Amino acid sequence: MGSQSPTNASSAEHSLPWFATSRGVIFVAAFLTRLGCAAYILSTYFGPQLLYLQNEPSHIAAALASGLGFSSPYANTPTTPTAQQPPLYPLLLAGVFKVFGIFTVRSAWTAVSINILAGAITAILVYHVGRLHFSEKAGVFAAWLWVVPWGYRSTSLSVSLSNGSLAALGLTALFLWTPKTLSNRSRWFALGVYCGLLVLLQTSLLTVVVIYAGWLAVAKPGSTPMRWSRVGVAAAGILLALAPWSARNYSTFGRLIPIRDNFGLELWVGNRPGMHGTMDFEGDFPDHDPTNYVRLGELPFMDAKLDEARAFILRDPSAFGRRFLLRIVEFWYFPYPFSWIVFSIAGWLGAAAALWKDRRNWVWLAILAVFPVVYYITHNFASYRDPVQPLIILLAAYFTVEMIALARSSFSSSD
Repeated sequence: MGSQSPTNASSAEHSLPWFATSRGVIFVAAFLTRLGCAAYILSTYFGPQLLYLQNEPSHIAAALASGLGFSSPYANTPTTPTAQQPPLYPLLLAGVFKVFGIFTVRSAWTAVSINILAGAITAILVYHVGRLHFSEKAGVFAAWLWVVPWGYRSTSLSVSLSNGSLAALGLTALFLWTPKTLSNRSRWFALGVYCGLLVLLQTSLLTVVVIYAGWLAVAKPGSTPMRWSRVGVAAAGILLALAPWSARNYSTFGRLIPIRDNFGLELWVGNRPGMHGTMDFEGDFPDHDPTNYVRLGELPFMDAKLDEARAFILRDPSAFGRRFLLRIVEFWYFPYPFSWIVFSIAGWLGAAAALWKDRRNWVWLAILAVFPVVYYITHNFASYRDPVQPLIILLAAYFTVEMIALARSSFSSSD
């Protein structure tokens, strides 16, 4: 599976300074860099209350905290039920609002502090995932890349009211769920439930959990029927986790909506008549002009946007293809500095190197390839990378460590 033996791990650990492998040092360093970054951004560029501006999860959380139910994702719209967001993050924000007040500075800082804590814990998990699947040095290098506040914006992830930091933490924890721990059906069922909760936190992780669970199933020894049995048990766990939310949506809207209902709107943002660039929020996007959203209601509005976007794509598929290619570039680079493209390329090379070393390591390359496809089709924000950012950093660290080892080996042999 690409993981190293305990003996090699131990020898590698002894060759590194104690503080480099100290979980406590890694956690404190990651926490402080994120706290410092948040304090600097929120004191220099904008105040904490601006985090609520055009932020759908916080608007839904305000409705929940006010006793109005899961509703009102957009400002200046009536209080009506919504499935625009998956439920877990708005529910978390609602709890914060209940304790510290709706749309207050204290609530904003509490939400940011949760992100900071999640990022610090992720640093420790990145170390363990690297150690488990690659090498001790790769895990250490990745953890410290995740700690330092330069280049790839990991620290600034904290300064938002979004599920990105928690999704990154949850996905990194999933990568510690290895075949060795999945020796019975109950653990596969627990894996499925956990994956379902991840999807209820961040919908785009659905493809990742399917790929990863499939990899675990085929990587673990056993006959084909046994493998499909494991997949079936995990699928049952996912469905159980999704069932209450899906049932709520069916009861509320009279239609099966497993997670969220806004795909049509997101597709329209990146594919609509009169648009500029690769995404355009002008026109009747609800935060810009809620008239049609209010007039039609949420589901008919989302359906209308889906129809408009599909018609636009079918009228000019070559233009859609150009936008698709541009969004690939955007996802892996734009608009952040050149250093990020270095990490992106190194991450892809790390995934390819892992596959070259052991063909069972196809999972990393598959995740990088499949996760962003929905954003290539719809539209991009740099924050959409957040859930897989720890994996990209880990693969980049693995590639760097492997190249250094290869260079040293070549240099030693030339002597």
